[in-house]
Amino acid sequence: MAASRYVIVGGVGFLGVNLAAELSRRGEVIVPARPSSVRRRPRISGELERLGAKVVIADRLDAGFLRRLGGDVYYHAAGKLGGSMKDLEEAHVKLLGDVIDAAADVGARVVYVSSIGVAAEMRGVPRGSTVVEEDRHLDPSIFIHRGPYEVTKAMGERLLVSSGERLRGKWSIVRPSFLFGPWGYQPQWTLVLRAARLGLVLSAGSRNLVFTGDVARVLADAGAGLHDGRWVYVNAPYDADLSDVGLEICRQERRRCRKVSIGWAVSLLGALPSSPLFIARRMLKTKYRFASKYLGDFRFTGLEEAVSSFLRWAAEGLSP
Repeated sequence: MAASRYVIVGGVGFLGVNLAAELSRRGEVIVPARPSSVRRRPRISGELERLGAKVVIADRLDAGFLRRLGGDVYYHAAGKLGGSMKDLEEAHVKLLGDVIDAAADVGARVVYVSSIGVAAEMRGVPRGSTVVEEDRHLDPSIFIHRGPYEVTKAMGERLLVSSGERLRGKWSIVRPSFLFGPWGYQPQWTLVLRAARLGLVLSAGSRNLVFTGDVARVLADAGAGLHDGRWVYVNAPYDADLSDVGLEICRQERRRCRKVSIGWAVSLLGALPSSPLFIARRMLKTKYRFASKYLGDFRFTGLEEAVSSFLRWAAEGLSP
């Protein structure tokens, strides 16, 4: 049986490079990318090539170009946390439409990387509740979406669900919680690491965190058809917060640290709907805890191992 060909749209990024590492053990990996993405993230681009992934440069990632790549599975892993509604709709909806068109034409599967942000607020669901996959997809009488990120991620999910017949049922949605692990170059992880090395452990108050390697494995399973027709939350079962990562960094590096709350800062700074902090503030307000009815037998990576792998990567620098 021939190995599968995986196309990762948005592969030159934090989750993308972790996904490529997992998929490279299962088949051929192709990463279409704009020149600007490769220039901004030279280390990730180099790592993709080291893994054996083929990085294909193009100014436009439209349906025709994606179709010519001839994938068996197309992953939409492109995402933006901040910006205008137009910018986020381009990334989360328009580009997904091109992915769907390409996949439908060649008979391929589509896996959309969404976010727990699509459940930022739910009518009738008390604060602190455990949230699992709903039977009726994003029921508009329950889900409340505010801000460009939540709105466009939900639009992307609905577009994919409505395209199910065109894709002959070969589609799925994976909703990770707060990502942590190697290649975590975003400011929050730089801040957590540097604070720990100053003896400070930052606490935000959320209990949703997941190792990128685990998300990559769930995505690989989705690419194999295990989750066809589903929308799946992926969140570690051990209730980890930023502070748990900081404390584990301090433990592994044998540092004495004290905990400092930054929840108030997130609430103060996250006022603009286009800001990534707006999403964080919404999640902190509802305090939902996410779980999945499909991943009961999944073996999640422990926090100690996750932090160890992050520190090994960070030892070579935090830049992308």
